[in-house]
Amino acid sequence: MDHLHEKLKALSPAQRLELERRLKEKNGAATKQESSPEAPVEPLRQSPNKIDFSLFFFSGDGSAEASDKYRLVLEGAKFADGHDFKAVWTPERHFQPFGGLYPNPSVLSAAIAAVTRRIQIRAGSVVLPLHDPVRIAEEWSIVDNLSGGRVEVSFASGWHPADFALAPDAYESRKALMFAGIETVKCLWSGQSVSRRSVGDEEVQLHILPRPIQPELPVWISIARNPDTWIRAGEIGAHVLTAIVKQPLEELSKKIQLYREARERSGFDPESGRVATMLHTFVGDDEQKVKAIVKPSLCAYFRANLKQLELQTSTYARSSNARAPVEVERITDEDLDSLAEHAFERYYDQSLLCGTPTKCAQLVEQLANAGVNEIACLVDYGPSFSDVMESLRHLDFLRAHFSGSKKA
Repeated sequence: MDHLHEKLKALSPAQRLELERRLKEKNGAATKQESSPEAPVEPLRQSPNKIDFSLFFFSGDGSAEASDKYRLVLEGAKFADGHDFKAVWTPERHFQPFGGLYPNPSVLSAAIAAVTRRIQIRAGSVVLPLHDPVRIAEEWSIVDNLSGGRVEVSFASGWHPADFALAPDAYESRKALMFAGIETVKCLWSGQSVSRRSVGDEEVQLHILPRPIQPELPVWISIARNPDTWIRAGEIGAHVLTAIVKQPLEELSKKIQLYREARERSGFDPESGRVATMLHTFVGDDEQKVKAIVKPSLCAYFRANLKQLELQTSTYARSSNARAPVEVERITDEDLDSLAEHAFERYYDQSLLCGTPTKCAQLVEQLANAGVNEIACLVDYGPSFSDVMESLRHLDFLRAHFSGSKKA
């Protein structure tokens, strides 16, 4: 028994979770059933709306001293894969703690491909102006092969000045470079070649290898608020990844309508275009407990985001020789704390998927009525691993309700 005890102690947290899962299966208790919470005391009312749910990872702190930095990503992906979630999203961010776990979504997506079987694996997003689109096509073709054809990529023009240390000359024309790069990636993905200059100024024709599984790459565009970008996404037949923070639902609904009209004008089925919106998410069975868990993490998250905006603003002022729209030098730590607290209280009820399933269902209904097809649930903004995994059980109940599953 002592020998067995030592073996159990030597297991990593992920290995222990896997052992528990296998023991449950061996005893005839399906993992999916074990993970499902009891129905809330107040049952969810029947909804005519159907909407998909996915998991979104972004705000992990890459500077944290831990040997299992990607535990939540991989275990969350496995949970989502086994519980009919639509996709797992990972982003691209460089050189800073906020988002520091995610400098390369293709590398992390390859790891996700190895531990999942069904779920779509998406970049959310690839900052295309930072890269040669030929390399992007190659990298994601590998992930498409590893996953059996489950790759989708959302492209972004980028905004954070620190990221553009990789390609400083691309900053001013980043949006045009993004759309041009998308066409190059799509061309290579479909088996066509592109012309490039090589050694001695020799012109060469390039094809990517390995050939991807999917004949056509599903393309998304990451968009904040610019309605022109929504229209452009519709014109090229792309899907849209967005967020609702600082974007009222009425405004979002109008942009979705512009997007679908642009698809139709360009010969694409307007309704087959998908709109996914990112939401900070934590679902539980007790409203006050949920708020107590998420408030410290979300206040820290908003504070870090404000610091990012401060850097962007000051960089813009220096690069354009213009007066900064905000006097960033005067923002103190106390100011940041106050702004973060205000942001939390403002957004908790109307822009965060946080609370009981009954409360969260109201926001889901509003989003579905606005034309949103999918909620990308951001879960790695600070709550502990155990708290997030417990929350996923309740989120799965909400997902099942809006998917029409009998489990809900």
